Amino acid sequence: MQSFFFIRQDGRNVKVDLHNILYIEARKNYTRLVMTDRSAMVLITLKQWESILPPDLFCRVHRGYIVSIERILSFDNKFVYLPGMNIAIGEQYKNALPSTVTIVASEAPRKDILSDLEIC
Repeated sequence: MQSFFFIRQDGRNVKVDLHNILYIEARKNYTRLVMTDRSAMVLITLKQWESILPPDLFCRVHRGYIVSIERILSFDNKFVYLPGMNIAIGEQYKNALPSTVTIVASEAPRKDILSDLEIC
């Protein structure tokens, strides 16, 4: 699969590298494609973006947002943290990102859990 596509902008076909995309935001009939160096309004729905973008690189996290997995700095149950932007995770998309990425537990057990373990 190609790591780029073209969008129509100002009468020209402009190349977009998948790795430069930060996120895509729904805007009425358009979507706002936000990249590391620019943004563009594109007449396409998020549903159409989902069928175009590789699912191992992008994840829909909200009714109005698709994010680039490789651009995610961190995430929790409520937000995806991107460079310069926090995007809320929608209720119906709460399991989408954790089921797409590999998560390795690294937090130390809480003290109350440790004390319970020592009792056993």
